[in-house]
Amino acid sequence: MTRSSQHDDTDGPVVEFVRERRPTVADADLVLLVLPTLLVVGWAAGVVSSASLPAALAVAMVPALATLGYALFYDPPSGAYAN
Repeated sequence: MTRSSQHDDTDGPVVEFVRERRPTVADADLVLLVLPTLLVVGWAAGVVSSASLPAALAVAMVPALATLGYALFYDPPSGAYAN
């Protein structure tokens, strides 16, 4: 008897459970990744360019605020974790 033929009956529900519990990347996760990335890029641009650091960070804040507004008002998180 092979191992696969022994466990065919019991592996079905376990495999389905693992597939259901597999982590996925949600929009909220991407927002949490994009916000600091935009600010670090703005900071780096201010450090290496001739622009002042506050001006570079102010420019970087525009897409960061747009991303935050999108996540909060246009497509807010929903589901089990949105409490």
